[in-house]
Amino acid sequence: MSQIFTYCPKCQSPSFVKAGFNNGKQRYKCKDCCYYFSVHKHASHKSDDIKKMAIDMYLEGLGFRSIGRVLNISYGTVYQWVKQLGEQHEIKADADQVIDIVELDEIHSYTKFKKNYCWTWIAIDRNTKQVLGFVCGKRDSKTFERLYNNLNPNNIKLFCSDYWKSYQEIIPIHKHLTSKAQTFTIEGYNCLIRHFTARFKRKTKCYSKCQKMIENTLSLLFAKWNGSLRCVF
Repeated sequence: MSQIFTYCPKCQSPSFVKAGFNNGKQRYKCKDCCYYFSVHKHASHKSDDIKKMAIDMYLEGLGFRSIGRVLNISYGTVYQWVKQLGEQHEIKADADQVIDIVELDEIHSYTKFKKNYCWTWIAIDRNTKQVLGFVCGKRDSKTFERLYNNLNPNNIKLFCSDYWKSYQEIIPIHKHLTSKAQTFTIEGYNCLIRHFTARFKRKTKCYSKCQKMIENTLSLLFAKWNGSLRCVF
């Protein structure tokens, strides 16, 4: 039975021509990528539109398996796309940027199983609403100190946080305002995180197998909010 081709299995291009025979089978050559093929094999390459759609769906609250079912692709493929793109969007603080007010807070998720907490410490510029940085780990002073040092604290005039002890241990008292009423911006962002990411919902079957996936997820979400998300693989 002869094979009927409608696209190149490598680049998905519909432009190809016959290029002789190979072991008695018709051979073809793609005009765009110059790939030769003679057997219709399953193409592992997915278009950029499919990749972008998968990332958009992920950042709208769907899990890997749900996206896989909707787009008819492997959920492991979606996982790899999120991992790859998340590593490309790590937030880096601007060393020259002077910031008036930074709000701080922490939010928890899980890794491996539901009782194994993973805390994410987040910093947001109150005026620009930009996410300045985050770190994941335990809810202790050592973890928060990593975030504090990444923020270029000398260029920040005031930090606002709740009463958690780690803030008081690390932030100089003359630059620290402690009040639940002064963390309204970041508290709103915490609600958005739980709304738009399946693994942060309070009652969900989606949770991370490792801390790195939490970091990749938040890197993508914050890049989207900061206006710097680029779905380029």
